[in-house]
Amino acid sequence: MILHTPLLIISQLVNFDQGLEPQEFLDAAVGLFALLLFALSISAYRKTRLTRLLIVSVAFALFAVDVVIRQLDVFVFTVGYQTDQVITTVIELFILLLFFLAVVAKR
Repeated sequence: MILHTPLLIISQLVNFDQGLEPQEFLDAAVGLFALLLFALSISAYRKTRLTRLLIVSVAFALFAVDVVIRQLDVFVFTVGYQTDQVITTVIELFILLLFFLAVVAKR
């Protein structure tokens, strides 16, 4: 009985009968690619110690966080359309600012 409890909770949150929508699949691919780029840029930062790479690494991590927030809102939270849009737009603004900082950073 205890083992079935998490499955019951998850099954109430997610409708498994619908399958993955193309947008959800693409979001998952973007999130995984962002995590891969984050790992590669962190590895490059450890070798070179360039501040630019650290800034870019944070931006790639924010891409993954953005995808997670969008997916959690779809499957779990349902915070509302406006709240979801505001949070993801702010994250995207930070991502753009981080990429700009990486371009203009001296070292």
